[in-house]
Amino acid sequence: MLEAALSLPPLTLLSAMALACGVLIYVLLDGTDLGVGLLAPFQPSGARQQMNLTILPVWDGNETWLVLTAGALLALFPVAFSILYSALYLPVWIMLLALVVRGMAIEFRHQRPALFDALFIAGSWLASLSQGATMGAWIEGIDHNGQHFTGSAMAWLSPFSLYCAASLSAGYALMGACWLIWRCEGELAAWSRRQAMRLAPLTAALLAGLVIWTMQLHESYRLHLLAWHYSGPLALVALLALAGLGAALRSRREFLPLAMTLTLFIAAFGGMLLAVFPYLLPPDLLLTQAAAPPATQKLMLIAFGAFVPVTLIYNSWGFWIFRGKVHAAREEERP
Repeated sequence: MLEAALSLPPLTLLSAMALACGVLIYVLLDGTDLGVGLLAPFQPSGARQQMNLTILPVWDGNETWLVLTAGALLALFPVAFSILYSALYLPVWIMLLALVVRGMAIEFRHQRPALFDALFIAGSWLASLSQGATMGAWIEGIDHNGQHFTGSAMAWLSPFSLYCAASLSAGYALMGACWLIWRCEGELAAWSRRQAMRLAPLTAALLAGLVIWTMQLHESYRLHLLAWHYSGPLALVALLALAGLGAALRSRREFLPLAMTLTLFIAAFGGMLLAVFPYLLPPDLLLTQAAAPPATQKLMLIAFGAFVPVTLIYNSWGFWIFRGKVHAAREEERP
């Protein structure tokens, strides 16, 4: 694996790293927001208002990473972008529509709480499931001839992609529960802690099943994941994160459960990259085959290097300004 990475042209390797970082940051930030929406159906309207207020100041900044990453994929790996979006047009369209509806619901909830709660919940579930199905279809493999998608419009829908949709949604719900533990107080925080204690073993079991299933998809995946000098440290980090999460939940810590859950996601993301590397469209389109010309890569990496710090500062400033607990508040339903 190390030899394969070192054999890549430096610009292509940097481009792949930039793309991977963008995806990871998006999953960690917006996945938490989506997880709050996944839990919203199980709370009454007053608690939903409190849940909504925890993400209202930061949700739009979190989704900036999706736009940044999609733009980076188009500019840095245009062949992969063309094939991916042709193959995944329907789930990506559903995801984008769900995110638009969800954002509208977060901003305008005070106008019609019941209506916008329903849109917020539906948007969160559709976006989470679509992202998981998209990830599953990408890992399972997309039919192409090196330049164009050659499969059917519904080829993305399979038992594996549905399993990935369920797994990612469970993980998002766990992140959302841990976020609410940190940001809320009273009964909502206590309820969220109970949900996190249920979701943690479920997420761990689904993740273990995902690793086993992924190893059966392609021989290269199996060989990469069985390379213990690479996968072993990732597995150790994941196990330590799970143990730390359980201890943090039992000891009534507030921020530590979220930190441990994010660490678990980082380890899982690293395992996914380990399985598919050095392919951008596994199992047969290499990073070098999908890369843009070197001049384009240089220009886009400079732009990416400029935008990423600004976006990180924006995100961090938003979290800092709106730090602290969000208190429960009464609301009146508008006619």
